[in-house]
Order: sequence, then C-alpha cells, then structure tokens
Amino acid sequence: PLFLGGLMVLSTFAIIFSGPSQTSSSSSTYKDISFRLTAQGWESTLQGQSILLRHGPEELASLFSQHSFLAAASFPTLQKIYVSTLPDEPVQEAVRDFYLNSYLLPPISFSCAADAPGCESLPLKTCRDATAAMGVVLFRIGDPSSFAVEGSCVTLTAPTSSALTQLADTWVYTLYGVFP
Repeated sequence: PLFLGGLMVLSTFAIIFSGPSQTSSSSSTYKDISFRLTAQGWESTLQGQSILLRHGPEELASLFSQHSFLAAASFPTLQKIYVSTLPDEPVQEAVRDFYLNSYLLPPISFSCAADAPGCESLPLKTCRDATAAMGVVLFRIGDPSSFAVEGSCVTLTAPTSSALTQLADTWVYTLYGVFP
C-alpha cells in the first residue's frame, strides 16, 4: 500500500520536475488533435487539460474497436472512484497513466481487490462494492485481454503490464473524446 502510494507520488514528481522533453522526435495529428512524442510518452492538450500517455492514439485505434470502452462513458458523473489492484501484480504503469490523466473523473482513491499482504492500510473494493454513485476500476494481469463493464465497475485485464497500459490509455483517450 505504501509502495503503491509512494510510486504514484514519485511518478508525479518525476513528470513535474522533468518537464516536457525539449526535443521532439515525432509529432502527429489524429482527428485534428496534435500529439507530440516526448521522452515520457505522447503529450497533447485535450479539453483544456494537458495529458501525457505512454501510447499514442494511432497505435491504439484498433484496440478501441475490439473492446466496449463507450460502455464506461458514465464514469465522469460518479461521485468517487476506487482504483483497485493486487499488490503482487505489475499494474503500476497502467494505474499511473490512468490516475495522472483522470482530470475528467471524480476523486480517485486507491484500494485492494483482495485481502493480501501489502493491503493492510487500504480498503478492499471489488465490483460488488460499486454503486450508482461510486465506481470501482480493477486493474488485473490475466488472459484474455478484456475491458469489462458491469454497472459502475470496470475491470481491465491483460496478459502483460504493457498490454494493460494500452487498455488504460485507450480508455483515457475515449473519455476525452479522441475515440468515438
């Protein structure tokens, strides 16, 4: 729990203090939106917010059509969201991209998906805890890749950390209207 919290804080400071990269090796336009590749990832301004994601929209466009990301369109109207993980799963990169670019979402708190070592100081939240006002987002390593929406609960599942980050980034782009 402290490790997850510490990782989030340190990641935030790293991005803040490193600032945007001065040399851009690539830039592109997707649906009339400019994106710039920096050392930290793809950077753009969407709906007045500066976002930075590991993956660009062109890379993720085919992923959007494979999953029902639009089914989670109601998440910005919730009052609170819990991001729930298991401490032994390598989901930090996906959680970081989602959390640091969640300006359109209500306040986010961290939780664990099960009672496990490392979760002593965090609440336990699963899809059973989701309500009309409180959402739960579960990040899981597993097979097959899926983006499952059950009421106010979203479960992102992928076989690798990188694939999970792609799912998270695709959802963030969907929330900002980059994908239909």
